Parts: sequence; C-alpha cells; structure tokens
Amino acid sequence: MLQFCEAGLFIQVSIVTINNSKLDALRDEIDRLDAELLSVLEKRISIVKDIAAAKADDGKAVAFRPGREAAVLRRILKLHSSDLSDTVVAAIWRELISAVGWMQRPYTVSITAPDKSVGYWDLARFHFGSATPMKLHQLPSVVLREVSENASVLGVLPWFSRERDTWWEYLAQGGDSAPKILAALPFLDKPSGEFEDLSSLVIGQAEPEASGDDVTLIVLVTQSEWSRARLKEQLVKADLPGFCSDSRTPDGADGDWLHLIEVPEFVARGDDRLARLAEIMGKDHIKTVILGAYAVPIK
Repeated sequence: MLQFCEAGLFIQVSIVTINNSKLDALRDEIDRLDAELLSVLEKRISIVKDIAAAKADDGKAVAFRPGREAAVLRRILKLHSSDLSDTVVAAIWRELISAVGWMQRPYTVSITAPDKSVGYWDLARFHFGSATPMKLHQLPSVVLREVSENASVLGVLPWFSRERDTWWEYLAQGGDSAPKILAALPFLDKPSGEFEDLSSLVIGQAEPEASGDDVTLIVLVTQSEWSRARLKEQLVKADLPGFCSDSRTPDGADGDWLHLIEVPEFVARGDDRLARLAEIMGKDHIKTVILGAYAVPIK
C-alpha cells in the first residue's frame, strides 16, 4: 500500500513538474512578445516624430486627423481576428493615436455636459485617451468661446437637439476662423452600454477631411421659410443627396432662416454642386455654410 502511494505521489509530482515547465515556457514567450511589441511601438513613435518634423510649419495647431484616424480604425478592425472584442482593439489604437498626436502638438479637450456629466466625460475620454487634458463645462457657449479663441482646443458638444441646442447657429455664421465639425462620438459603440444614448460632435479650428464614409453638415440661409419637401427638391436638382433635419430663425422671430442639411457623403468647399444649389434656389438664398463633416461611426 505504501509503495502504491509512493508511486502515485511520484507520478503526480512528475505531472506537476511538466505542467510548470510548460507554463514557464509560455510565460517566457509572453515576455518575449511584450519586448517585441514595445520595440515595434517605439519604432512607430519614431516614425511619427519624423512626420511631425516634416510638417512642423504646416500651420496647424492640433495634430488631430479625424478622417485619417477613422480610416485606420476601420482597417484595423477589419484585419483583427483575435478573441479580443472590437471595443478593446479600438481602445488600444485610440490610446496610441491620441498619445502620439498629443506628442506632435499638445492640445486640450473642452466638453459640454448639460446633464449626465459622467457619461459625456466617459465618451470623450474613450476617444481621446487617458492622458489628454480635458475640461468639463455645463454651457456650450463656454466651449464655443474656448475653441474659437484657442486653436489648440477641441470642443465636444451634444448632438443637435431641436428642442434646446442652438450652438450650431454660432457655426452657421461661417468665416475662416469659425470652428468646424470634425468628428462624431462615439465612433464605435460600446456593447457594455456605458454611453447610454449619448452622442456628441467634435469641433475645432481645422478643415474637415474625408475618411471614405462620411456625413457633411451644411446650413442653407434663406430670407424666408422653406418647407423640407421643397428643400429636398432643390437638393435633388443640384445632385446633392441629403435632407433637411432642422429649420429655424436664430432669434425665434422675424429674420433669416437657417436650414440644417445632412448630406451622406463628404462635400468639400468649392464643390460645384453648392454653387448650382444656390443658383437653383434663386434670390431667396443668402449663403451656404459648411459646418463640417464626420466619419460615419461603426455600429
């Protein structure tokens, strides 16, 4: 009986020894891969520094390339096939993209959170990374002022609401110095639902750029009121897809009308269709203002 127990104990110890040796080998491989990942990361950062040096005099105050970033994330999420969720993979790349962008040109993010402050903060933090300086404000007017006065500030504002949000009317004034809409948040829905039904737009003193799948926001300013059906007819004639999502006068009384148009493609300044639309609308048309554009979020 004793010999059997001793033999059994010997076999058990041998199995444990083999298992421990295998685990040690796997952990050593993980350590090797960690070092390899760090080396590749350092090479990537070095290339980014070279890019930053090459475009040091491009006049841009913020190294924020939302179109390029959206294209990169779409490509990465299409390529990855691991057991990690898209949310985790996106978070890794968002941290990396935001960190190296901030290294090129430091910037801050100013956030409007009229309610559910933690949710709006969480939304911005997920997109801009854990190290980007951020500030929270209750009023969109404060964010608009900070972005307008400082080109190194990006603003995060609640998505348009017909009932209360009027901040886009400020952008509709137009002009080269007016902030533009550059991105929409969240770019990737989080399955855990931290963001609830919150969504925001990012503004800054930069020109919007195409990502390959975009929505452009345009304001048509007219002397008198136009129905949405009538505006739709003019858009079709000008070969511009889209629809009117809101119409209002800034002061709610007599005055020029602002019509918010959403176009499901990237429309650049100088697009011939904009001039054609103005011509079709006739003398009642005062001006057309491109508020900006954003990459269509991944669902």
